[in-house]
Amino acid sequence: MLNEYVRLNTKGSEHKFHEVQTINPTSRIKEKCSWACYSDTGFCKTHHVKLVKSHFDKIDPVYFGMIEQLQATGNYVLGNLFFLVLLIPGMIYFLLIKSISMQFKIRAIKKHKA
Repeated sequence: MLNEYVRLNTKGSEHKFHEVQTINPTSRIKEKCSWACYSDTGFCKTHHVKLVKSHFDKIDPVYFGMIEQLQATGNYVLGNLFFLVLLIPGMIYFLLIKSISMQFKIRAIKKHKA
């Protein structure tokens, strides 16, 4: 949401990616992420990632595995929307509600014993 807010309120940007106006250019910039990082993760990791460099051996299999699985759906965009926007947040919401329900049951049991 923040990205879209900034994009809509950025005047005079002539950068485009897939015919859509963007805040950043598609060229590689060593000082900050650009759309080049979208398609060249290695460039981004080399120039922009600082905190997790020592953990790439653990992160990369998960990250690239997830990308591979989304591409295997046959429609990357639709797979991305389904899994990362609907399914995973829905599962987290369900587990949150379940956890709250269990807390109420625990309180009721403790209250009944006291």
